[in-house]
Amino acid sequence: MSAKNAFTIHTELIDGTLFGARNIYMGANSTCHLYVIPREEINIANSIADIAGQPAFYILLGDANALKPEAYIGQTTDFANRKNDHVQKKDFWKTALVFISDNHKIYGDDVKYLEHLGIESAQSADSFTLLNGANPRKPNIAPFRVNDMEVFFRDIQLLTRFYGCGIFDVPVAKPQSKHLFYVRATDRPAEGIGYYDENAKQFVLVKGCIIANGVVASYKPKTAREKFIKEHCKTDKGQIVLQSDVPIESPSGASGIVLGRPSNGWDDWKDSDGNKLGNIVKR
Repeated sequence: MSAKNAFTIHTELIDGTLFGARNIYMGANSTCHLYVIPREEINIANSIADIAGQPAFYILLGDANALKPEAYIGQTTDFANRKNDHVQKKDFWKTALVFISDNHKIYGDDVKYLEHLGIESAQSADSFTLLNGANPRKPNIAPFRVNDMEVFFRDIQLLTRFYGCGIFDVPVAKPQSKHLFYVRATDRPAEGIGYYDENAKQFVLVKGCIIANGVVASYKPKTAREKFIKEHCKTDKGQIVLQSDVPIESPSGASGIVLGRPSNGWDDWKDSDGNKLGNIVKR
């Protein structure tokens, strides 16, 4: 691995006592440093010259073992002071990732721009439960600073990934061991994928299903379908896309939601070999 891309990880000593902050930084061509500080040792930020009184981009991380961990992304001109508010008002977090520039040549509007990039990237990845709410307005900084901060943010992403946090990465789909079934509309863009949960006696629509825009006149549960779309889907380039796996009470209800028309799910859901759900699963 070249010096340019090499990582160095070390712990630091204050008054001869090893503490929990780890400084992770890029090679000589980068100025991005990451301090990893456990919540119970957060007061050491007061003693770190790089952090105290300096602009910083930071991420507060919750339980890393959660199915979808919680996180908060922020910026400050003085993390050593800002941390006090987060200790008092935010109970969820266990670790702080604090990113600074080693030459201290990033400023207040710069870290606001980094915060905007970070929240936007984390929202797009949707791998963590982000507790920020809406993304703050993009600050107006000089064009040359935009380029510098986008490069700096790429280092933030790389260091975050290196630390083992995937907040900016789209989750990789796990191998699917379920017996999958498919349904597709012939007259409109609509494609469903799912499986039958025999224990719960429910049909589970899998994340990524494309839901038909609109319904035919004979489709009765229109209001319930609209509620389903509002709660579980997002519109991307004109297509309604399911954002998570969702169990539905019946196969027919599931295929009806996808197709936007009345459907006999036991017949319409078919596996990759063309076998009908009703011929595979005992009702």
